[in-house]
Amino acid sequence: MEIKENLQKTISDSLKKSLGHKIEPSDIHLEHTQDETMGDIATNVALVLSRKLKKDPKKIAKEIIGGIGKNDLISSSQVADPGFINFKIAPDVYKNVLSVVFTKGDKYGENSNLKGKKIMVEFAQPNPFKAFHIGHLRNIILGESIVRLLEAESAEVIRTNYQGDVGMHIAKCLWAFRKVDSKDYPKTNDEKVALLGKCYSEGARKFEENKKIENEIKEVNKKIYSGEDKEINKLWELGKKWSLDKFQEIYDRVDTTFERQYMESEVMKSCLKHIDEALKKGILKKSEGAVVFEGEKYGLDTRVFLNSEGLPTYEGKELGLAYKEFTDFGKIDLCIHNVAVEQISFFKVTFKVEELLNPELFKDKQYHNAYEFVGLKSGKMSSRKGEVVLGNDILNSAQKRIEKIVKARKNPIISNKDIEIIAVGAIKYSFLRISPFKYLAFDLESSLSFEGDSGPYIQYTYARAKSILREAGGKATDISGYSLFLREVLNSQEELTLLKQISKFPEEVESATSKYSPHIIAEYLFNLAQKFNIFYKKHKVLKADKKDRDARLALVSATAQVIKNGLYLLGIKTVEKM
Repeated sequence: MEIKENLQKTISDSLKKSLGHKIEPSDIHLEHTQDETMGDIATNVALVLSRKLKKDPKKIAKEIIGGIGKNDLISSSQVADPGFINFKIAPDVYKNVLSVVFTKGDKYGENSNLKGKKIMVEFAQPNPFKAFHIGHLRNIILGESIVRLLEAESAEVIRTNYQGDVGMHIAKCLWAFRKVDSKDYPKTNDEKVALLGKCYSEGARKFEENKKIENEIKEVNKKIYSGEDKEINKLWELGKKWSLDKFQEIYDRVDTTFERQYMESEVMKSCLKHIDEALKKGILKKSEGAVVFEGEKYGLDTRVFLNSEGLPTYEGKELGLAYKEFTDFGKIDLCIHNVAVEQISFFKVTFKVEELLNPELFKDKQYHNAYEFVGLKSGKMSSRKGEVVLGNDILNSAQKRIEKIVKARKNPIISNKDIEIIAVGAIKYSFLRISPFKYLAFDLESSLSFEGDSGPYIQYTYARAKSILREAGGKATDISGYSLFLREVLNSQEELTLLKQISKFPEEVESATSKYSPHIIAEYLFNLAQKFNIFYKKHKVLKADKKDRDARLALVSATAQVIKNGLYLLGIKTVEKM
């Protein structure tokens, strides 16, 4: 049983014994104190009960402490204004955490909170014929971490990706792409997507400048939807393949996979059926030649599902996608759409329409994880004036800078594979260390720093711990041989502080998962790395006497394990040497 769960049960038992009041352990709120001199864990349970029991909260707090009595879990308790109880956890309790870490290994931090739940996470969502930019990079990095957090709580997670392969952006590109001779088609994926980008820019510019060409592009768009033109179909399939091949390179690079990659074109026919059903049920209405949802009576916006030309909008196509997502994999308990804040109104409306169409299938089973936008702290990354910052350019720049930093530091020989791991991990960490619900001003330089709150700093701490263990002749994962003298060592402030931090990891995983906020894990890892480096600077490990050496090696090994587990949840691999 984890420390917090054990303490909740202890308080619950005391309440029943001293006050005759029953409260479920899980309903007792606990939090770590900011000041260790005041204790380790605090509760406001006395304040919560004071109004209900019509008693002074301080008096309730004292009675709870009295009811607990002598306890192996708690070394001391004190009441703080206006009625908080601060508990000091017995040091030996924290020492037992080492056994838990070594027993669970890579699974330390996992739990079964979501066991039996099937959750779909839809993320990444780049559009073929368009560039994979910095915004998509935040999406895929955040989505991957959310998936791993959900899996750590034993959920069955289905990874999906919805990509827009129809629409005006495709038509603008294909209008110009038709003029390119097949003999001039490039060979590499980078060159192919660059050509598509050039064609799109030309088509978009002409669409704005020339009414005749605007009409031509609209005709191309209709032909994409109808599939009636063989030439357009061939170019559409070719351009889509080029885009998807490049996207796959990026997916592989950031270590992301998908069970299913949906395309907008897949849902075209089925969405028309659902729009028609919604019309018949009065959920959608005809308005000026279009089909709309009048959201005012639900406190929502009015949005178009079928335009005046008879083509489904993004809202309309979302109906077809939702039915596929909720039926292709059996019963889904929750579908999380990882999409930026600009689509809040879109999802509020589509969720409502889907719920009205089929409440049993959709009601309370969809969530829009509305993360904030990402941009650059400075314009230095923008080598293409006026164009978006490409995700691949960020990764490439990071790899080159890390390689340069490693060589300048005269580090041990590090493979190109490890340099890539450090670089990708640095970018991922810099994206995830900020709450997803805050604007992210990306700065390449600070993200690659080996000092401070950065991926390389966490990686370096892990590598340092592994180096200590290698020098000691292997990792210490069995503390049974010296459990008797653990009571005599690991009692310094630095050692206990590090142990306490290690013990917090499982609850940080729970918190990050429930809030869809991987930055909680990033912040935890930074604090863990700091506490480890303070401990290592103050205390000898390899040159200590046998008792201290073995116990501290166990602490080093546990720290390395927890850093590895935490980085995995952020989608970051580790390296053994740096």
